[in-house]
Amino acid sequence: MALGYGAVIDLHDELSRLSRAWIAERDAARVRYAEERTNTTLAERVEARIALRNLTLDEALPAPGERVLLWFRPERGTNLRDLRLGPGDPVLLWRTQPDEPGAVHGVLARRSPDRVGVMISDDSRDDLWDAGWRLDREAPEVTFARGRDALQAAAAAPPKSVDWQRLNLLFGLSAPPRNQHPVPVEEWFDEGLEEDQRDAVRRALGQDLSLVLGPPGTGKTRTLAELVRQSVARGERVLVTAASHTAVDNLAERLVRAGVKLVRIGHPARVSPEMEEHTLDSLLERSDAAGLARGWIREAEAMRQKLRQREKRKATTWAERREVMGEINGFYASAKRATRDAQRGILDGAPVIAVTAAGSESWQIAGQRFDRVVLDEATQAPDPIALVALQQAPWAVLAGDPHQLPPTVIGEEAEALGLSETFFERLAAGPHAAELVTLLRVQHRMHEALMAYPNAATYGGALRASPEVAKALLTEVEGVREDPSRAGPFVLLDAVGRGWEEEREGEDPSTRNPGNAVRIVAEVRRLVSRGVAPEDIGVITPYQAQVRLIRDGLVDLLDRGLEVSSVDGFQGREKLVIVVDLVRSNDEGEIGFLRDVRRMNVALTRAKRWMMVLGDGALMARHRYYKGLLEHAETTGAWLSAWADEGEALEG
Repeated sequence: MALGYGAVIDLHDELSRLSRAWIAERDAARVRYAEERTNTTLAERVEARIALRNLTLDEALPAPGERVLLWFRPERGTNLRDLRLGPGDPVLLWRTQPDEPGAVHGVLARRSPDRVGVMISDDSRDDLWDAGWRLDREAPEVTFARGRDALQAAAAAPPKSVDWQRLNLLFGLSAPPRNQHPVPVEEWFDEGLEEDQRDAVRRALGQDLSLVLGPPGTGKTRTLAELVRQSVARGERVLVTAASHTAVDNLAERLVRAGVKLVRIGHPARVSPEMEEHTLDSLLERSDAAGLARGWIREAEAMRQKLRQREKRKATTWAERREVMGEINGFYASAKRATRDAQRGILDGAPVIAVTAAGSESWQIAGQRFDRVVLDEATQAPDPIALVALQQAPWAVLAGDPHQLPPTVIGEEAEALGLSETFFERLAAGPHAAELVTLLRVQHRMHEALMAYPNAATYGGALRASPEVAKALLTEVEGVREDPSRAGPFVLLDAVGRGWEEEREGEDPSTRNPGNAVRIVAEVRRLVSRGVAPEDIGVITPYQAQVRLIRDGLVDLLDRGLEVSSVDGFQGREKLVIVVDLVRSNDEGEIGFLRDVRRMNVALTRAKRWMMVLGDGALMARHRYYKGLLEHAETTGAWLSAWADEGEALEG
């Protein structure tokens, strides 16, 4: 745990603790991924959808930053839809052994139905074109290196300097400056902002550090967009960041729609479709320099192919090969130089750059200067990664909600050293919270019946539903009809006594519940039979094994826009209808992931007009939070026994 406010500590004590925690987490990640490859066979990892085998290089394309995008095609019959690797994940390409000298480190950049794209450093190795590559996930070494560098930079801050003073404030070791006050705003870009949101903007403009606490649906992103627009209007340059790509895109999309000139840093396949044309890669691709670079690359590749053919016929000498390779390298150098110059011009002309917190010190924006950094999802960013972003500008605003997803920490030692606690969490609970934090209290997402339990159990009743959503019903949507046995915005489907017990399959550590999955599939189809569009439905479950089971039963609806994902996949998002599967059902009272009620708070606050939660009432009654949910459902008439019917589709 982090040291308390009353302890006699200084900044170097805290940085030392945090550095030890970061090293411990890095080592735990390395061990985890190494053991994953050592203790399981490749076939088992492929079956668990965390590895691929028999890959053949299909296409190699030059990419900005002296990188190469390699498109690999897997063997026939490989299911890439449920691959548990996504764009941005570090991966390892190997042929004989994962630890072989010729293994290639890269990042999964893109994924299509029949190919995977891996981004690697510029490499002209001919053996990449040989068949038989394997792919495994790898520890995020770049992320750990950036966090380490940020900690070292913090430790080097001169005493009494501006950086040193802000670090003391971030760690709760000093009070905010007394000479900072909210800045009046003469004209609002978004005239529909409420007073809490306006107050957050005014305070952020006048303080070198401020926090925006945004519970679900309270317009946190809308508030941050106004802050960025006001900052740009004042001549500031802003770095927009967040812990995840999704959160970066949510804010960036709103800014682009408002006409803000912005460059998005990140792999095009990882960003949202709306943001793809604003990525640095896409902007470079459309530049004049890119056309020149492609021409030089084509020349180089044509020469390389001719050289390989002559070498196969043994029709070339060493001197000739050296001369040709010199020309090839010259073409590549010209292409890189043109790309680099174009990149600098694009970035220098952007008042706003959007990138993940971990990417805030990436090569793309090295040397860029900012006046303000906006860090969204600050409660999901471990402190070293938050520092990566916060060190980029003298003024900062952190936004988040300590009652939603925490940072992902896998090492017990790192956990014990406080890595799962964040700057935001400590400051929001600290003695200077009133001076730093603005709470957004009006939510614009949920029907008041859906808001009721999270509001009471998590937010102390502080939230209120805005009039436009408070009474909005699913049946008011055109084409959606009543379901008398599932009336009302909230239904808790109690599976007690049905015998739907959890299980695990083979070496897969994830939990699944086939009985629950069958019922969830039926309930989703029942919703569609009511007239609810599949793209308006989201299914949330905390276990990947259950995600896969449910997807297998709803393949046809997935093609029509239905989403089935983990809690993490729905963070920061919403759907008209949400179906939540708690999965767990056992005699021992074990609830696993469900013990962290912050995750369940996320799941229970994604729906706009209707939500169903499926769970085992006997198990729920053994935990305070879920017992409260069960009792809430019973007292409000939302409880329904899974024995009442089988969830059949409605007729007519």
